[in-house]
Amino acid sequence: MAYRRQRTALALWLAAVILPMLVAGATLAVVPSGGRAARAALFATACLGSLLAAWAGSRLVMASIVTVADLLSALREGDFGMRGHASRGRDVFGLIAAANHLSEDLRESRRRRVEAARLLGKTLVALHSPILVIDDQGLVRLINPAARALAGIDRAPAVGRPPAAIGLAPLVEASDGVILAHAFPGASGRWAVRRASWHSGGRGHTLVMLHDLHAALNDEEHRAWQRLIRVLSHELNNSLAPIESLADTLSVMLARHGMRMPEDDLRIGLDAIARRSAALARFVGGYGRLARLPPIDPHPFRLDGLLTRIVPLEQRVPVVLEPGHPVVVDGDEGQLELAFTNLLRNAADAVLRAAGGVRVAWVVEGGQVVVHIVDDGIGLPKTDSLFVPFFTTKPEGSGIGLSLVRLVVEAHGGSVTLVDRTDRTGAIASVRLATA
Repeated sequence: MAYRRQRTALALWLAAVILPMLVAGATLAVVPSGGRAARAALFATACLGSLLAAWAGSRLVMASIVTVADLLSALREGDFGMRGHASRGRDVFGLIAAANHLSEDLRESRRRRVEAARLLGKTLVALHSPILVIDDQGLVRLINPAARALAGIDRAPAVGRPPAAIGLAPLVEASDGVILAHAFPGASGRWAVRRASWHSGGRGHTLVMLHDLHAALNDEEHRAWQRLIRVLSHELNNSLAPIESLADTLSVMLARHGMRMPEDDLRIGLDAIARRSAALARFVGGYGRLARLPPIDPHPFRLDGLLTRIVPLEQRVPVVLEPGHPVVVDGDEGQLELAFTNLLRNAADAVLRAAGGVRVAWVVEGGQVVVHIVDDGIGLPKTDSLFVPFFTTKPEGSGIGLSLVRLVVEAHGGSVTLVDRTDRTGAIASVRLATA
């Protein structure tokens, strides 16, 4: 729209300059009988009209150009509040209005930039993680209160100084994503380092942020202990309360009947005590297996050979091993055999309560192998606690199998997932491991 208006104004100005000469030329051509003086006067009048139109238009154009030049000079100096007076008829080509719009846009952009910088500054100040910004000359350009506390310089000057001068030199040397164990002047511990680089004002800047792992680990450890104690208390109470009740009942019966106590009642009570004691022993034994899981001893071996060896061991339900390409992984063969045996046993247990069989297959995807154990069982329970130690839905289960599987697979840098089948009832256990 502005371009069209400017083009129209330019056309009108050129028409005003050329029109007097055209009119004079046409008059002289149509009326050739006039005297020489009249013809000269007409020609002079046309020239004067064209000159007056050119002079008036040039004054308006020069006034607009001078005003725009002043506005651009103010913008170059950072003054975005200056505006040009664009009265009607003066700003012929819309130059002043365009400069005013540019100034308004720049002022709005600067306002947003300043507000974003203030918000960023307040955010960095409010963060509890130490944050440091270093320029391309290795000097500190920004430091938040948490970083000052870490360096032990709550009020001492830091901006413009190298990090080594304030005791934060290890931050400059640490790579992105590393875990840094260091004793700084203000605190010591283990820190996760995050780095980000960018350019501003033609200079490079690097932001370094530390995350204190000690507090996070303490919180997670506290929650883990709470879960463990809750499970232990529940299982111990489930076993000890019936044992105590049966022991008291047998003691009362023995006091009442003496040696003539009914043998059947005595045998039933002792059998119940033995069963609860055995269940408690299995529970404690399973906890010991989790706690004493040894470190992995990796070496290359044929994973397809391991699967071929363990599949025939499950005889309770039909198990089909689908053929696949040989695949070699680098891991602890004994521990992985234990993990796959547990998954296969769980799949067979699910099929025993339904009907069907189990299918074992593997596929190689890039540098990884994915083993799928697919069953036709009853499907997964509606819970997110499948991998929680001691959680079980089986009457005689210990809740250790899936926990052991996850510990073993994750120790090998892999992952294990359990999902329901979409084509029918049943579940799919998938183990992902890196190939050698």
